Amino acid sequence: MTNVVHIPPPAAALEPARRQAIRRRSARLAAALTWTLAVTLCATALLMGAALFYEGPMLSFGPGGLWVGQGPDPSLGRVSLSAFTFAQRLAGALAIVILTAPVLAILHYARRLFQLYAKGVVFAPANGRLIKCMAAGLAAYAFAPFAANRTIHLAGLTNDPVWFHADEILALVFAALAYVVADVMEFGHEIESDRDGFV
Repeated sequence: MTNVVHIPPPAAALEPARRQAIRRRSARLAAALTWTLAVTLCATALLMGAALFYEGPMLSFGPGGLWVGQGPDPSLGRVSLSAFTFAQRLAGALAIVILTAPVLAILHYARRLFQLYAKGVVFAPANGRLIKCMAAGLAAYAFAPFAANRTIHLAGLTNDPVWFHADEILALVFAALAYVVADVMEFGHEIESDRDGFV
């Protein structure tokens, strides 16, 4: 029987059912995050273009920022975008970038994280790095309203005096939690490496 060749089972058959389920769900989440990122990026670009060049009645600026689908209403403090100089509109577009950049970053890093999970990479250094990048995005999200408010204020526009909201505090809390989770992931990788190296 020396000519009998042992053929190992496929890798998928050796993989636990729970890990297969995690990989499937992660692949679906990665795809959903890809679409969400693309739509958010397109919406941001469209909104920036509108802030710079749109002259119609479907956009106005007032308390709370840019109002989509709401025309000028002096009684509510909303004015047409055509009332502003191009420099002021450019500051408004920059404020949109400041507000949406952290969201785009969080979506991007979350998508990459779930792509790793979909490949079966769970306790790798890359996972921890991506979670820390998401934590940085959450921290940036917490400070983005202040930065956007100062940007439009420097351009001579004053609105939304109550720019600080509860979700900024929550973003900071979740940023701290995500950073700790990243440390746990890195520690898990060290344990896994020690276990694999043990003879």
